[in-house]
Amino acid sequence: MTPHLNMDKCEQTICDACGERRATHFVCYGGTGKSSHLCGECFESSAPPDIRESAAAVRDAHCQYCGGQPCAGGTDMFALITGVQKSKYMCMPCSTEYNRVLQQQLSPDDSGLSQQEQIAVIQTLLDEADAHMKQWVSDREP
Repeated sequence: MTPHLNMDKCEQTICDACGERRATHFVCYGGTGKSSHLCGECFESSAPPDIRESAAAVRDAHCQYCGGQPCAGGTDMFALITGVQKSKYMCMPCSTEYNRVLQQQLSPDDSGLSQQEQIAVIQTLLDEADAHMKQWVSDREP
């Protein structure tokens, strides 16, 4: 069971478990095709501890670069490719700039590289993008 969406700003749905309170969490039961809409109380009482911790991390997240309210985030797939499992959250301006920089740096000529060489290229790109973002945010601040 994994939290898929915090529904605070979504449609008004009643909790599938208690049938009384407004659902604030949409939960998918991985690989089963089943899901539930749960209120906060039912989510807290039925979700395993690691899932509750994950949901709390998402709820408390801030943009990795400027500290603002994130609009996008979750598992950092680029880091995962390099063998590192971590989450990355970004606000809209930082997300737009980060993706622009990565798109600009990605080279279509890397297809002849070995897997190990591709991972090294990706790690270098990520390091350069992170350095760029820190400078970009610093330049934006008054």
